[in-house]
Amino acid sequence: MLRLIFAAMFAVASPTFASADSAADVAPFPFDKFTQLAENRVVPIDEKTKTSILAIDGDTASKEVAHVAKLLRDGAEAVSLKELAPVLASDGVQAIASTMRRHDDPVVRFFASLVLASSGDSESANLIHGIIHDESLTLTDKQMIRTWCDGVGIRAADDDAKKILEHLTTASRKEPKLKKGDTAPDFTVTTTAGIAITSAKLRGKVVVLHFWATSCGPCLGQMPSHIAALAKHDNREVEVVFVSLDDDEKEFESTVEKFKMPFNNVRDARGWGGDLTRAFGVNFMPFDVIIDGEGRIASNSINDIPEVLSNLPAR
Repeated sequence: MLRLIFAAMFAVASPTFASADSAADVAPFPFDKFTQLAENRVVPIDEKTKTSILAIDGDTASKEVAHVAKLLRDGAEAVSLKELAPVLASDGVQAIASTMRRHDDPVVRFFASLVLASSGDSESANLIHGIIHDESLTLTDKQMIRTWCDGVGIRAADDDAKKILEHLTTASRKEPKLKKGDTAPDFTVTTTAGIAITSAKLRGKVVVLHFWATSCGPCLGQMPSHIAALAKHDNREVEVVFVSLDDDEKEFESTVEKFKMPFNNVRDARGWGGDLTRAFGVNFMPFDVIIDGEGRIASNSINDIPEVLSNLPAR
């Protein structure tokens, strides 16, 4: 999840003077600015970083790494943030991120620290927390950092370093946070129709939580077949909750209408930092959680619903 977000989380703006606020206090950039990638933000590359980048360039290197390596071999002493980001988001770049964590540019320091904290580095989580609350940064840098926070699910105003580390390491897992047989977290949500749903009230039913977003191509691609498969189940036995991570309410409503989603719809504008997303360890989309009648994790595939239903006590 983080690698995909890292590659897209940029905004371009003119430098401004610092205010007394920190990144936790300012508004993020509008998401349409993320399409204006940071091509004009120049990041100087020192010799140590250059050597590290050239060392990972090879037959298995990504095209982004190969591109930056070629620039450096051709004599470039700096690259844009747009070019650097996918390099830092690649596998096996701990040495590069460790060096860039001490870069003069606070946005680069923040980004490199995200990479390292995602791998479990507690010192980097402390650095992230410090940068978020640094009042001396320019307003532009604060807003860029706040946008990064929102994009990766860090709650800038509330998360301490420990929570930042926990969230980032969970988001970077290759396996689900919760395994079959684990007790599902309790939750309370309100649907877009104003209906309150609690996990306690759903005991005895099979519960399906489906996490998606309008920006997720695979989510939309499989949406018709997913809805059709879930709609086959008796809603007296299976309760389906579609959880959208969209911040854009109009886009969300338009998509719900387009696909005529017949289930409980919930929109959490906090995205990756939402309560349900964090509680269930959602680290990619689309993502399904199947909860059995006793409130335990049963599966992450809707194909297993018939088997889970077979274990429900007779009514």
